[in-house]
Amino acid sequence: MAAQGPGAPWVPRRVPGVPADCSSDDAHAVGRGPLPVLRQVAAACVCPQLLGDPALPEVARRRARRVLGEMDAGNIGGYNHEHRGLGVPARVARFLQRRDAGVPCHPRNVVLCSGTSSILPFVLSLLVDAGSAVATGVLVPVPGPPLLGGATGLAGAVAVPYPLDEERGWAVDGRAVREALRRARDTCHPKVLCVVNPGDPTGHVLSRQNMEDVVRLAAEENLLLLADEVQQERAFLPGRPFLSFKRVLWEMGTPLSSAVQLVSFYSLSKSVAGESGFRAGFLELVNVEEGVTLPFQLAQSIPRPCVLGRILLDVLMDPPDEGDPIQQALEEHRQGLLRDLAHNARLVQEVLGRAPGIRCRPVQGGARAFPRIQLPPRAQRQARALGLEPDVFFCQKLREATGITVAPGSQFGQPEGTHHIVCPLSPARLSLLPPAAMLEQILLALTRFHAAFLRQFS
Repeated sequence: MAAQGPGAPWVPRRVPGVPADCSSDDAHAVGRGPLPVLRQVAAACVCPQLLGDPALPEVARRRARRVLGEMDAGNIGGYNHEHRGLGVPARVARFLQRRDAGVPCHPRNVVLCSGTSSILPFVLSLLVDAGSAVATGVLVPVPGPPLLGGATGLAGAVAVPYPLDEERGWAVDGRAVREALRRARDTCHPKVLCVVNPGDPTGHVLSRQNMEDVVRLAAEENLLLLADEVQQERAFLPGRPFLSFKRVLWEMGTPLSSAVQLVSFYSLSKSVAGESGFRAGFLELVNVEEGVTLPFQLAQSIPRPCVLGRILLDVLMDPPDEGDPIQQALEEHRQGLLRDLAHNARLVQEVLGRAPGIRCRPVQGGARAFPRIQLPPRAQRQARALGLEPDVFFCQKLREATGITVAPGSQFGQPEGTHHIVCPLSPARLSLLPPAAMLEQILLALTRFHAAFLRQFS
């Protein structure tokens, strides 16, 4: 992997056993198997003949019978409005109350959807005044998921980026948000503040104090708070547990708890089951005015989840009964996932922490890391001569030399003058999901390549 001399061409050397694309945070795509009982319930609902087949565990058949009992004519092929509109939202509401230590949740405030990427543009479009000469502004974090900026554009609004504070573990900096607001108000009317927690691609989990500061800021600036909380079941550090913005808002008391408008998101893709292919999720509306909530009840164009996605979501949301085998399997699966993520996060810190020119903030949640890499001025000049961002240039050279695909931090946004890498599912970060042995190979290959890159371009 080392260069022949300052101007020598790169000689690709593949890393044995490492896939060409190791960047995904799709649990199943990187080899983490599905939870069998969820698929068994779905299979019995699709094919009721299996309800009498002892090849399926009785617990799965029993749950499938209950699901089918709520379907029109006991068949999943119908529209099944009652199951979608009453049954599943009621169980989601109970799930949210358990998650938030008893904070009330009414099923009417739960809206099922076919995933965050499909519902987000619809939500933002409800806040856009189409007749106004001034565009609606949506504050989005940098770094952050590209989905937020893309959805803002699709909704007819304008994305207003605000920087996260890398030196404080990617915290939301109120002063930076206010400065972004001040500049934006010359050209648009900011109405929404987007916050991603746990962070993506940064892997941070916000502290309660930081969340309270965000709530106060939203109240003072009259902003709707939009909380992307889809990674909530991947917060793996006991000392930094996930707290929902709804719970924090409620526990702050009046007048904030009844004044701040909040929309939060949950996705089956990033749940403990990691079932990305079934396209299901939900959002919860808190203190949201009727002009925004009414379209959710009336509009037929809302992207709804397919029936199988809704069934899996339903099983995950169902209140646990003591000794219930499905809940036991879910809990074992959840604890195994969190152990693996915590172990791999430590591995990332250990391997990258020993590498000169690479720095990675501690990862507390999610499934990726966002390390900062040093790139010599000569490499940056050569990249720009080719019309490339420097981190894009680095990632291309890494892929040519090792076969490893990671995404450049510039696709997610990054502090000016810095360069990062990420491994994509939605472009970027080092995935924490591959098996540990493979992850260690990837990290070691990355650090060796970076050292060679520094030598060649220094």
